[in-house]
Amino acid sequence: MRRFHSYTVESYLAYLRNLKLKRKITDIHLHHTWKPTKKTYYLASNKEKIIYGMWKYHTQTLKWRDIGQHVSVSPDGLIWDGRDVNLMPASISGHNKNAFAIEMIGNFDKGYEKLEGAQLEAVKKLVKGLFEIFHTKKLIFHREYSNKTCPGTSLNKAMFLEEIENRIKILGDSVATKEQMKQYLLTVNPVPKIQCTPEEIVNYYLNEGATEGVRGDIAFAQALLETGFFRFGGIVLPEQNNYAGLGATNATQKGRAASFSSPQIGVRAHIQHLKGYASKEPLVNPAVDPRYTILAERGLLGSCIYVTDLNGKWAIPGNDYGEKILKIFDKFIFFSVKEESANREGILEENKKLKEDNMRMQEKIKKYEALFNTIKKEIDHFS
Repeated sequence: MRRFHSYTVESYLAYLRNLKLKRKITDIHLHHTWKPTKKTYYLASNKEKIIYGMWKYHTQTLKWRDIGQHVSVSPDGLIWDGRDVNLMPASISGHNKNAFAIEMIGNFDKGYEKLEGAQLEAVKKLVKGLFEIFHTKKLIFHREYSNKTCPGTSLNKAMFLEEIENRIKILGDSVATKEQMKQYLLTVNPVPKIQCTPEEIVNYYLNEGATEGVRGDIAFAQALLETGFFRFGGIVLPEQNNYAGLGATNATQKGRAASFSSPQIGVRAHIQHLKGYASKEPLVNPAVDPRYTILAERGLLGSCIYVTDLNGKWAIPGNDYGEKILKIFDKFIFFSVKEESANREGILEENKKLKEDNMRMQEKIKKYEALFNTIKKEIDHFS
């Protein structure tokens, strides 16, 4: 049996850096599998068999020499090896000579599955790493050279490239899950100094962020940076419910920065301040951020579209401030949670199907038992 191995993004890129390349690679090809789907992968007890199934189809049905792609990116953010990197892929007809081919497991056409979470972040980090290793910036979506929708109609290439270059917007939908955010926090700091449960504060960030159109997961990463993972120890005290250092400067006395009546209001103020930097749109909830008007007075409303735009504005001098937020975000988006909701839904659905199959089997067994008893009685009658 052909074997395949999984890597983290970092370990796979390290492997590539040490690999002796025998051909020039200038093009990074991006595909989605369409089949197998994310659900198929989640339900598989042996994940390697999903990759093996693709190899079997490529070699036995399509008669290719090996699996077509160099790597496959699975929904859990792992990188599975494939065709030898020193060999051309079976990727896009007529465009394979200098290509490196990536398959993302899933169907990412609109209305089907979504490229998100650990898988999305893994693909972005992988492509960025390949750009650096191969000294190229050329990313090709399969559909650019075919009449297919691959790698999915839900993917916008311009936006995808922006995200690869760390051009992560402050506004938008959260990508991280509640469990990733909570479990990562508790791994780093098992006893956060907050006036609520870790689960509650995560919910506050996601819900308040959704209300104002701010990415709650990015705001949460910023809170972890500002508070030292809710250890505090600086100017702001834990009981102030101030998770963003609002009103705290080098000249501020300890405990004299902004205070809020509850953790939720503290999170709301943080979200509102972020929205002020990222947008000129009015707030949805009444303002509780005491420094929101200052942003307006200084002409800073809408001045920071991307997280890295906060450099030198939110924090002064603030060198690499946005990058530090994204580094923390990067950590928890890849944090492995045993049973994420996507897995759970698929497993429950599969369990339901198995129960139905079992009931049908039990009915057949009863019929066969009845038939057996009838035949036995007939035999006893004649003996």
